[in-house]
Amino acid sequence: MKNGWLYGLVFGSIWIAIKMLAFALNWKLDEIQIFVLLNMAFLTAAIALFMYRKKRSGTSESNILTDIKAGLSVGLPYTLIVSFFLFFYYRDIYPEFNQKKRAAYEQKMDSPAEIAAIRKGNSALENKSDAEIVEMARKNTAMMYDPQFTLSVSLLALLVYGTLNSLLIAVIYRRVVFRD
Repeated sequence: MKNGWLYGLVFGSIWIAIKMLAFALNWKLDEIQIFVLLNMAFLTAAIALFMYRKKRSGTSESNILTDIKAGLSVGLPYTLIVSFFLFFYYRDIYPEFNQKKRAAYEQKMDSPAEIAAIRKGNSALENKSDAEIVEMARKNTAMMYDPQFTLSVSLLALLVYGTLNSLLIAVIYRRVVFRD
């Protein structure tokens, strides 16, 4: 299982290098969709490659649980390295991202139509004044763009995604690729 940590660290480091290269080149810094999809692709590839090599070597008897465990041995270090990198990235390397997003949302909140849409969308806000709604929205936005919140969400999301990938890839390998 020690090789699984290596796969996770290598693929995580490659993703970090790509993110830092994009930062250095000032390429699509405010668009996170590309990097999220790339992140998911690297995690899937790391799990799939490690599980494939482990199944191909076939040194020991395996069952579905050992295959899932092998996938998780890749997913956990990947999750840790990428999530903590994102924390430091948004806190120290590129804090302007959070500031830009908050400023754009606050500018949007200056519109009475936007406040009316928020009030209409949430029945609990019908009796609140415009100032109260704007203050609540600012607090929510500040929380969502906090690096600690990003750390928590990325840890949770990548861990769940890695677990589901391990399960799905193990089933695909058992049923399709390596028929027992």
